[in-house]
Amino acid sequence: MAIDLNAGQYLAADSAWRTFLPNETLTTICRGLSPSVLATVARKLSLPHLHSHTGTLRCCQTIRLHSHLANGLRKLHIRWKLEYGAYYAPDFDIFLSNLTQALSLATNLQSLDLHLGLPSLSEHPTSTFLSFPATDACYHSLRRVSLSGIGPFTHNRLTNFLNILPAVRHLRLPDYHDQITLIPQALPSLVSFSGSPRVAAAILPGRPVQSLVLIGQDYIPDLDLSQMVLTSVPLRHLDLSSMLVTPTLLRNLSRNLNTVESLKVKLALRHTLHFAGIGLLAALSHLLGAFRNLSTLDLSPTHVDYTGLSNSAEELSLCRSWQNACPSLRRVVFPSQTEWAFREEDNTWVSVLVGELRRRPAFYSPNKFIGS
Repeated sequence: MAIDLNAGQYLAADSAWRTFLPNETLTTICRGLSPSVLATVARKLSLPHLHSHTGTLRCCQTIRLHSHLANGLRKLHIRWKLEYGAYYAPDFDIFLSNLTQALSLATNLQSLDLHLGLPSLSEHPTSTFLSFPATDACYHSLRRVSLSGIGPFTHNRLTNFLNILPAVRHLRLPDYHDQITLIPQALPSLVSFSGSPRVAAAILPGRPVQSLVLIGQDYIPDLDLSQMVLTSVPLRHLDLSSMLVTPTLLRNLSRNLNTVESLKVKLALRHTLHFAGIGLLAALSHLLGAFRNLSTLDLSPTHVDYTGLSNSAEELSLCRSWQNACPSLRRVVFPSQTEWAFREEDNTWVSVLVGELRRRPAFYSPNKFIGS
């Protein structure tokens, strides 16, 4: 299959290809291209999400054998869902070896998202894991990094990799929970982090992180919280929707991370709210008062059995009560998914609706990367 595709024709079709063509179709098309045309395509095409092992292997082998193609690679997003035990197959290490070599060549990447479906804890003395490129590579253009399901992390390898990412603004490590120590000059451009509290406590100090997503444990030691405060700029956005937040934890957070302007919380009160009603949340007033800059409170991740049904009178009462304690509060989203906004011109709270859909605060990105 031969296709003559010049740069002008490709640019016109770029968004259509990226939006509508599945990996299999792109594979068939690219297989028939000459090396010169394939190089042009590689420079202008953001690599689509790769979901199959065969497609991943073929892609990585092509990059490894034709290293000039790697210079034009801007995005590499690989997401696998493995059957249990598939990572012990004899040929699986071949996939990972080729992927490591491809990564070492693709130093112009702007976005890297790897989820390989490997267990984060070692279940076997020879558990399979992804090796990071050698430290002699440097990724000056890489802005976004998300690493999960890549097998048991080897501390030094991960540390060395993060130390050579001077431009990364958004970092996501959802299943890494061990201690980590970076050189002071590492990640100087980081503005958002998503991961466990323990890792956040190690990464945030001295870096300009403004948005934080905490994942996992329901208890955070005071020492970790005190380290998270040491960012070089005030922390503005805190997302706790991936953990259950008790009143005690919220109290500890209010004592330490009280500069946040937006707070997203999954409360550990599901059954209590179901039986007692949301009026119980009035007790949060004294905790919210400690957040001196808080403008948005999002409780929508809190699941209760009546989600979708709202008691407007109770919600309005809570908005007023919370604002009395926290004068900066301007927007609230309840577990019912109802959003309330404070209208400055007449000093009233109003329910905000867009058609039949209720809006969420815009700064919460679906992939947990906040900001640009």
